[in-house]
Amino acid sequence: MAPEVPSPPLTPHQGAPRPHIVLFVIDDQGWANVGYHNKHVITPHMDEMAQQGAVLDRHYVFRWCAPTRAAFMTGREPYHVREKANYVTRGMTMFPRKLQQVGYVTHQVGKWHLGEHEDWMTPHGRGFNTSFGYLAGGEDHYTQIQKNSIGCNGKDLWHTDKPAYGKTGTYGEYMYNDYIQEIIREHNPSTPLFIYAALQSMHAPQQVPSYYSDMYKGYYEDFAIMNGMATVSDEVLGNMTAALKAKGMWQNTLIVVTSDNGGPSGLPVVSSGNNFPLRGGKEGNFEGGIRVASTIGGGFLPAKMVGTTLDGYMHASDWYPTFCGLAGVDAADPNPKATEVPGVDGFDLWPYISGTVESSPRTEIMISAEDNGGIISGDYKMIVGVQNYGFWTALNYPNKSFDHSTVKEVDCGKGCLFDIRGDPSEYVDLATSMPDKLDELQKLHKKRSATSYMPPNMENDAARCSAYLKEHQGFLGPYYSWQKGVLTV
Repeated sequence: MAPEVPSPPLTPHQGAPRPHIVLFVIDDQGWANVGYHNKHVITPHMDEMAQQGAVLDRHYVFRWCAPTRAAFMTGREPYHVREKANYVTRGMTMFPRKLQQVGYVTHQVGKWHLGEHEDWMTPHGRGFNTSFGYLAGGEDHYTQIQKNSIGCNGKDLWHTDKPAYGKTGTYGEYMYNDYIQEIIREHNPSTPLFIYAALQSMHAPQQVPSYYSDMYKGYYEDFAIMNGMATVSDEVLGNMTAALKAKGMWQNTLIVVTSDNGGPSGLPVVSSGNNFPLRGGKEGNFEGGIRVASTIGGGFLPAKMVGTTLDGYMHASDWYPTFCGLAGVDAADPNPKATEVPGVDGFDLWPYISGTVESSPRTEIMISAEDNGGIISGDYKMIVGVQNYGFWTALNYPNKSFDHSTVKEVDCGKGCLFDIRGDPSEYVDLATSMPDKLDELQKLHKKRSATSYMPPNMENDAARCSAYLKEHQGFLGPYYSWQKGVLTV
């Protein structure tokens, strides 16, 4: 199933050097939870990346984490891979497997959230040589305890092909920092490297060592904790770049730094992410939920692009063909069930990022095919259905003066329409004044939604999960694949 908007030929860049590649994802980082967007936030290394790399000003993702991560790993927009499913179909080749085909060594660190029931769903099962992190979507930062919906609660920390026995009980970002350092320290620079560093910070629960929250004395407690998590994430980034430089790898490295969705500004429990001046946040389709702070840097970035701001549209799904092209592997992903499994949607952004062409190849973004989804086309964005909130914050949000009891849902019905170029904060709904444009986007959204794809959910089994937990010292793992103490393919 080909994308409705044809992308350029998905072929490698002939004769181009193959860089080391890092995809560095901060979980739930809001637009204003970074120093280069907010003077109140301490992120010197991210700020340096913005100054010595390039700012990706129109980088779009899904409104919550797992579908964005699925787009990163498969090159499909979320409505073609997973918006509601709890895993990614085996019929799609994930990006690290593509890189392995051309000699890359691949490592995953931190959050996975792309399947945990079977061993083939784990990072190692999907193409990473090693992994160290957790399989689900969130857990206690210090104990690594995951409390899931079926009551099978346990330690969620996985090391390549087995539970990470003896390694729990430390603040997660400290562990992930050390593992990244080990990867770089032991790597042979002559072999191309891919690191997917997906931190748990700044995801709930809001926890950070006091060393970092104390940097924000005088601010509201929630502000200090949340932005302390941004600062610890920034420190991991800084340590990683320093290690690459010390190893002599920096000049041939390309790093993309991004969030997986906007900051949670109005959720019932967590409301301390900040997306100022964008409207709304996580789990909604206003700009604050899907347009994220992002930069690209490293010595591989052409010198003429240093210090620039790229305002062309980019989407999480575009990194798959972009990186494949740089690695020298065809990004096309033919599948025996081609009529059932959609092909790659993403565009190769490298000609635009490298300054070879002036405009991004992407002109449309399918936000979501869900009842509260939407679409971007040209300068305009249409969203439909109920958005969980749509208020605006301030640079020092959260603060004592904000009353979350006043937060209300925003019902867009059959369509709210915004000029997101001229009105990036989405103050003015143009649905009434521009009925023809609204009708155009409604029809386009309906056409795209008709091709949506979602594998059936994997059924949870509390009994099997509990049996696995009992036999593995309280650790969670792919319990569907486990039989009599053996993981089977």
